[in-house]
Amino acid sequence: MMDAFNPADHDIGVQSFGELTQEGFEKTILQYTDITDTYVLAMPTAALNGISYTANVIDEPERFHILEGRTCTAENEIVITEFIAANFGIGIGDTVMVRGDSGSGEYIVSGIYSCANDMGDNFGMNREGYLKIGQDHPNLWCWHYFLADSSQKGAIADVLENTYGGDVHVHQNTWPGLFGIISAMQALLLFMYALVIVFILVVTVMTSSRILSVEQKDLGIYKAIGFSSASLQITFSVRFTIVSSLGGLVGIALAAVFTDPLVGNIMRLAGISSFSSSPGFFAAVLPLAIVTILFTGFSWLSAVKIRKVPFTILAAE
Repeated sequence: MMDAFNPADHDIGVQSFGELTQEGFEKTILQYTDITDTYVLAMPTAALNGISYTANVIDEPERFHILEGRTCTAENEIVITEFIAANFGIGIGDTVMVRGDSGSGEYIVSGIYSCANDMGDNFGMNREGYLKIGQDHPNLWCWHYFLADSSQKGAIADVLENTYGGDVHVHQNTWPGLFGIISAMQALLLFMYALVIVFILVVTVMTSSRILSVEQKDLGIYKAIGFSSASLQITFSVRFTIVSSLGGLVGIALAAVFTDPLVGNIMRLAGISSFSSSPGFFAAVLPLAIVTILFTGFSWLSAVKIRKVPFTILAAE
């Protein structure tokens, strides 16, 4: 989610609004952990073809999340989101007019990149390209850091905010609504599994009752030739295991094919153009294992009725 909303990755970002210098807040950071890498990013407002947008200005444009083409390495190049490309009907190689707070100029679209800020209505520039049309100021730039121990970023953010107050803006690779969305997704996942358990229980009980009713004579024959009730109970549940496993494999295959396109189309409504689920092996197999175990367990419990099938059913027949 954060890769989608941020134009470039980082652990923590610090922007000074007062007299605090880069050396000052870096001294605080180094008290907790080493800094492994850094770059600067600014987000001024600039007009593209007469419409005002947020411009993501970076000193290392290779950090942009490029989807097509290449990043904006030359000072007369920019990258745009696919939403801006669709709005203006432009693409890689086209020329646009960009106006800043001190001038304007023509820029070539070198690539399509991903950033969901402002619902995807933003574009990216390198530092040299922006300074041709915009004014420079020390407080314009936000220093983005990668930390040797990223677990310290919360403590670092708290110390900087408590020490310098409104003179500094500190942000991690997150945003306020993210954790609420994640919590809602986790609650929805638990609710979904609860529904799955109830559904499997009801289906298994109904199906098992019908199968056992139809197969009573066969079960009596098996008992007569020496099969125990326990073994018949196990073989009954194995049938559910096989069918549920095959169904689960089909589900995994369908999810692999359709999840990203379906969810990606929904994400586009929020300005996210590069959604990719990329689940690990455990995440992909876990639902299959849970569903198979539930079907097996419930069918085994339902098959307890086999123990009550009498030998005399053959005589009755």
